[in-house]
Amino acid sequence: MSETGRILIEKLDIYAYHGVFREEERLGQRFLLDIVLDVDLRQAAKSDALADTVDYGRAVAIASEAFTGRRYQLLEAAARAVAQALFEAFSPVTGIEITLRKPGPPIPATLGSVGIRLGFRRED
Repeated sequence: MSETGRILIEKLDIYAYHGVFREEERLGQRFLLDIVLDVDLRQAAKSDALADTVDYGRAVAIASEAFTGRRYQLLEAAARAVAQALFEAFSPVTGIEITLRKPGPPIPATLGSVGIRLGFRRED
């Protein structure tokens, strides 16, 4: 039996000041992040101990701090900063997928959101 898998953090709602336009820098806006962490979960499944897995609360705090720690013009750069911070904090994480959305982009259209999805692998 294999318990390798993925840890999911969905719809993390963060207010920040990212974007290309001055209004985005001045007013800020909401962003939604979905984060998927590839982790070997076998030991945690056996031990039932938090020390053997990724602490979700800590992962959310680290992602939030990395996302708001500085201003980015592009979602791609902000997502990369989040992935780097999570890799640094959690050595068992081998891969990360981040979906980052702007639910209210400054675009004259009726739409739910715009965003990106990027995958990152830990460099060996």
